[in-house]
Amino acid sequence: MFDRRRAFTLVELLVVMAIIGALVALLLPAVQAARASARAAACKNSLRQIGLAILQFCDHNHGELPEWWHAQHDVNDKGGKYSWIYTLAPHLESVDAIRICTDDEKDVERMRNRATSYLINDYLARKELAGAKHNLRKIDTTSRTIALFEIANKLSPIPDNEHVHASLWFAPYYVAQGEVLYQIKEEVQIDRHFQAANYLYLDGHVDVVAAAQIAAWVDQGFQFALPQ
Repeated sequence: MFDRRRAFTLVELLVVMAIIGALVALLLPAVQAARASARAAACKNSLRQIGLAILQFCDHNHGELPEWWHAQHDVNDKGGKYSWIYTLAPHLESVDAIRICTDDEKDVERMRNRATSYLINDYLARKELAGAKHNLRKIDTTSRTIALFEIANKLSPIPDNEHVHASLWFAPYYVAQGEVLYQIKEEVQIDRHFQAANYLYLDGHVDVVAAAQIAAWVDQGFQFALPQ
């Protein structure tokens, strides 16, 4: 009796491998997109937790908002003592990872240095600034006032990179030179998640704003970082 079982020929094996390769190639973008969506969702969740911490801080401090790295209460104060990174820590169980977005290209270095992937709005964190509002109770529309932005990849992973200079973005010189959007991109990664970024608003909600929308606001001269 002859054994009628047959093995794969080389051609058949190559065809099967080609089919498997094609299927993997089709599935890989979907898997990568799903992972990117998960990272973006994790970023939003971290921002929401920071938002709750800000509101708790305000409740405990008569409405006063957290400050930036350069805040000084007397001439002997050194930089960083009153930074929101440290003053909000007790409200975040001192978990540094909450301040890190895994889509941030420098996430590991920022984590190592106790830095942050998010930047506080200087209109809220600086007391000595025209147009600033440093008390939550003095802001009319918290749901339209941005508290935190996502840091630009180019900014170094050091703790004092924890605020934006939004008060300078629409300076007359930058407006005249058409450099407003450039100045924003120097500090904010407006396209981190699918050509958009997450923004924490002062009422605690997080909104996804497309990079194209930021560019449109710039064209309109809308100073979107001003307290509303």
